[in-house]
Amino acid sequence: MKPHIPVLLNEVIEGLDLKPDHNVIDATLGGGGHAKEILKKTLPKGKLVGFDLDPEAIKIAKTNLKEYKNRIIYIQSG
Repeated sequence: MKPHIPVLLNEVIEGLDLKPDHNVIDATLGGGGHAKEILKKTLPKGKLVGFDLDPEAIKIAKTNLKEYKNRIIYIQSG
């Protein structure tokens, strides 16, 4: 499996102006590239709710984000 490369990652993270312990909704979870950076920026207790219509994308994101599993809620919905 080739690595997921998020588009405009730095611009998105900068625009969100994240702080420690912020909670975030990612309505386009995909492979979890943006979510990973969001979770890093919202340490130690920030949570992320990630939505994706594609069950395969959710599966991939769970693998890519396994180190943050206690801080994520996955929802397969579109």
